[in-house]
Amino acid sequence: MSEIGQKVSFSEWLLKELIDAYYEARKNGKRKTKNEHELEMNEIENIIVLRDAIIARRYKPSRGIAFIIHDPVIREIFAAPFVDRIVHHFLFKHAISWWEPRLWRGSYSCRKGKGTMAGVIDLQKNMRRVSQDGRIPAVVVKRDIQGYFMSLERQKLYDRICWGLKWQYPDSGELYRTLKFLWKQIIFDDPIKGVKKKGDLKEWRELPVSKSLFYQPEGLGIVIGNLTSQLLSNIFLDMLDRFIVYELGYKNYGRYVDDFYIVVTQDKLPKLIGEDMARIEDFLTRLGLTLHPKKQYNIPVCNGVDFLGAKVYYDHIVPGERIIHNLADKVYKFATTGEGKIEGFGSYDGLMAYYDGEKITRKIYAGVGWDYQNKPNRD
Repeated sequence: MSEIGQKVSFSEWLLKELIDAYYEARKNGKRKTKNEHELEMNEIENIIVLRDAIIARRYKPSRGIAFIIHDPVIREIFAAPFVDRIVHHFLFKHAISWWEPRLWRGSYSCRKGKGTMAGVIDLQKNMRRVSQDGRIPAVVVKRDIQGYFMSLERQKLYDRICWGLKWQYPDSGELYRTLKFLWKQIIFDDPIKGVKKKGDLKEWRELPVSKSLFYQPEGLGIVIGNLTSQLLSNIFLDMLDRFIVYELGYKNYGRYVDDFYIVVTQDKLPKLIGEDMARIEDFLTRLGLTLHPKKQYNIPVCNGVDFLGAKVYYDHIVPGERIIHNLADKVYKFATTGEGKIEGFGSYDGLMAYYDGEKITRKIYAGVGWDYQNKPNRD
C-alpha cells in the first residue's frame, strides 16, 4: 500500500506505530498511574489487543477522570486513560506531519518551537515593524473567542480533519481509513458519560456552566487537556488565521489558542475595528463561534501589551504578574518545605533574564535568604 510501503503488512506497521506512541505517551504524560501500571505489566500484549481492536473497528475511548485547576483561571480538565493517550499520540504524529508546514506561522499553541516565548517575541517584532520602532503611532487590537472549547461543534471539527486527511492521503488507503475511524471515535466520544469527578465539590460548584462540558448541548464542546484537543483547536482556527491574513490582508497577526491580536498603524484602526472586525465576527459565526463581548482591547503600542504572561513593549519586555507570582510561590515552597525541584529554577532564570526581570528575581530570592548567583543545589 502506497502510504506505508510493501515490505510489511499494515497490521505489523500499525503495531510498531502504536508501540512508538506508547513510549511517547509514557514520556510526556504522568508516569505510573494505575492504568499505566496495568498496561506496562504486559505492554506488548496489551498494545496488540489495542491494535486488533483498531483494525476490527472495535476501539472506543475509555472513561477517564475530571478535575478542576486554577491556572490561571478556574477550568475543567478531563484526563484520558493511558490507553487512549497512546491513540492520541498516534493521531497527533500523523496529523501534525501534514498540518505543521501549512499552519500560519503566527499561531503559537501545541507546536514545536511555537510556545509562549515565541509568541511574545513575535508580538514585539510586529509592534516594532508596524510602529517603525516607536516612531509611528500604532495599536494592538486584541480579541478573545468566547467559550472556545465549549463552543466547538464536533461535526465541524470532524469535517475539518477529514478535509486534511483527503489531501494527505489522496488514494484513501488503509491508513486513511484507520485515521478517519479513530478521529471519529475521539471527536464524537461523549467524555461526561461514566467519567469520575475528582476534587472538592465546592470547586465544581464554583465552575461557571459556560466552562463545563456537563452543561453543553449535545454535539458541542471538546475536553481541555487532551493532546488531540489542542491539535484540533489549532487546525480549526487555522481557517480564521487564513481569513485574517490572506483575505483581509493583516500580516502582523498572531494567535494563541482563542486569543488573537492584529497590529496596525493608528490611521488603519477605524477600518479594522469597524468594517473588518464585522467581517471577522461574521466569519466566526459561520464557524459556530463568537467574540467575547468584554475582552476587546485596542492598546497603543507605546502603552505595552499584556500577552502570554508578559508585558510587551516595542523596545523591551517585562514579566507579567502571573510569572512573578508563580516564581515567588515556587521559591517560597522550595525554601520552606522542600517542595519541587531545584532544576526548575533554571528555566525561570532564563525567562526572567530575557524579560528584563533580573531585578525582581533577585528580590524574590533575597526574600528567602538566597543569593541570586548561588542558589541551593540539589543536596
